[in-house]
Amino acid sequence: MGFRNPIPLALLALLTACSDGQTTGPPFSGAPCPTNLQEVSIQVFQQSCIDAGCHGTADRAGGLDLETNALALELFGQPAALCNGQVRVVPGDSTSSYLIAKLRGTNECGAQMPVGGSLDTETIDCMATWIDGLDVTASCETCGGAACVDLATDPANCGTCANACPDSAVCLDGTCTCPSDLSVCGSSCVALASDPANCGACGTSCGALFCLQGGCSADCGALTECSGACVDLLNDADHCGACGTVCGPGSSCANGQCQCGSTTISFVNDVQPILSASCASMGCHDGVGAPGGPGGPGGGKASLDLTSGNAYPSLLQTTTSCGPVVVPGDAEASLLIGKLTGAQLCGGSQMPKNAPPLAPEVIDTIAAWICQGAENN
Repeated sequence: MGFRNPIPLALLALLTACSDGQTTGPPFSGAPCPTNLQEVSIQVFQQSCIDAGCHGTADRAGGLDLETNALALELFGQPAALCNGQVRVVPGDSTSSYLIAKLRGTNECGAQMPVGGSLDTETIDCMATWIDGLDVTASCETCGGAACVDLATDPANCGTCANACPDSAVCLDGTCTCPSDLSVCGSSCVALASDPANCGACGTSCGALFCLQGGCSADCGALTECSGACVDLLNDADHCGACGTVCGPGSSCANGQCQCGSTTISFVNDVQPILSASCASMGCHDGVGAPGGPGGPGGGKASLDLTSGNAYPSLLQTTTSCGPVVVPGDAEASLLIGKLTGAQLCGGSQMPKNAPPLAPEVIDTIAAWICQGAENN
């Protein structure tokens, strides 16, 4: 759904640590409060952000370039990057908008913006009035809450409000998608080939019989019965070599043995491109005040640099309050995998933040690299 009065990501300039230490002058003095994007850009962005040298093309503080014409719409109803539960701009409600709280210095999460200075009261009041005048009904789908909901990617509201995906599934293009060998049946991801309660199709029960290759059978034939299901112990990652022997993240079952992937994963050629595209951009782990270390929100701040050339030592040397980011040879114990899958959030949120989760096969690539020893190859 579009906005009648759209705001670009440029307004994030007012939320970043961008200041020369001086109190910002009153950009609205002698001029009426802004009523549209062009006026906001001229009266606020150009005077308080670009001219200060913080968010120009050369500096891109926090990954934000306010000199470009390609500014994304990422504020209405969007959660604050480093403050869970906060909404950057709530259309029609400035008192609930994180932006105004940060400008006034009334929010406990982080310092008042701009850091080292402040906008004058007249300027902040004008911004609040502008937000209060935004059209609430034309903003976005909220599914009854304050924050915008992306029905195409939100696993709690996939396709429609309140349509929650199973824990092991992701929401892709408005459809709950399970790992490649499983299918969505109600609130679970199941194996239609072996699940006696969903044999061949969701809801098809075999009763006292077994489910063998998608059909009900009196026995498991050449396969092995494990907890009522017929499985192949030679290649079943949940029953590898024996019932209940589960292969960890990034590993698969081959000839009854858990192995760390079928091919060697290269950090440079396979892992770094994923990190560069999904993690090291727009102020997230780009080396400019990026989160992820031992001291700040979600485990730390400004130490987990995932940019090319810096990612490997950062991943291997960073330890958070929840444990090491990467444990060579043990993907399940690595916080990186827990953050990507949502299994271990360490007080923060699933990564990438404010973006669709990575596809299972992409996470498996990173997990397989860790499983293989996390080499700098």
